[in-house]
Amino acid sequence: MKLLTRVLVGGLALAFVLSLCAGPADAASKKKKKETKKEEKKEAKREARREAASSGAHPIEGGNLSGQPGYFYAPTAKTLEKGQLMGSGHLSLDVLGGNSIFQVPVGVTYGITNKIQINVNTSFYAVGGASGLYNINFGGKYGFGQVAKGLDIAAGLDFAIGPLTNYGYGTGSFGVDPYGAATYTFKDGLQLNGKLGLYFTSYSYPTIIPTTTPPFFTTGTVSQSYTFFQLDLGVAYPFDKNLTGIGELATNGVIGGINGGTPVIVGIRTGHDVQLQAFAGLDLNYTVGLLIGGGVVLVSK
Repeated sequence: MKLLTRVLVGGLALAFVLSLCAGPADAASKKKKKETKKEEKKEAKREARREAASSGAHPIEGGNLSGQPGYFYAPTAKTLEKGQLMGSGHLSLDVLGGNSIFQVPVGVTYGITNKIQINVNTSFYAVGGASGLYNINFGGKYGFGQVAKGLDIAAGLDFAIGPLTNYGYGTGSFGVDPYGAATYTFKDGLQLNGKLGLYFTSYSYPTIIPTTTPPFFTTGTVSQSYTFFQLDLGVAYPFDKNLTGIGELATNGVIGGINGGTPVIVGIRTGHDVQLQAFAGLDLNYTVGLLIGGGVVLVSK
């Protein structure tokens, strides 16, 4: 009887210990399954996005002259995936009146999350005997994703400080550019894009101030500021999975602020991880000018 009691008590104790061990293990297993399922859903979304981009039913998602997801000038409502990197380098020539404006814009964008990205860009310029680096631009964008069938929207905020080479453009400037972007994609792949922004900037430059005593002048600094709306409209169509055509109207949406005023351009984009693109059109500034350019965009997987 005593032996039977001991065996029963020992069995109950063993069962109790095993239940304590199994509890945390079961909880950990459930947590791991939940995390795995969540990651599988994210990967499925990423894969669907890649397939759509390469199927020919969707324009190639590339980068603009600032190195951000976009057409040539304006950004789209698309954002990079978490950990994804995009970099771009372009050449552009704007023959406007009697001046030729040559630029080499470069930019890099990084996806902090699937909805948040950050960007930095600048541009080398050469115009009228002056050359150097223009503003350093930096900022970020938040993608709200697809808010309706085929419609993506995003909001961004960019800053500009410069010029980095202080020659011929005053002592310095500072700009703020809040904007919103909307991108609508039809079933056949035709895509419409728009950006609406409000650019605030202030700048200063040296001046000579007359005085009544020798040497009858002194130097000073004049500060001014201005604000203008930005309205960029674009259309893209995938001719096949490796070739997309793009048309764009970019009012004041120019790199560095010296590349004309209102480009109306058409161009092509090819490739996916390594993209090549080129554009040509008119610059509707004070006089009509010719604008041509192209470049390469690198996109990590």
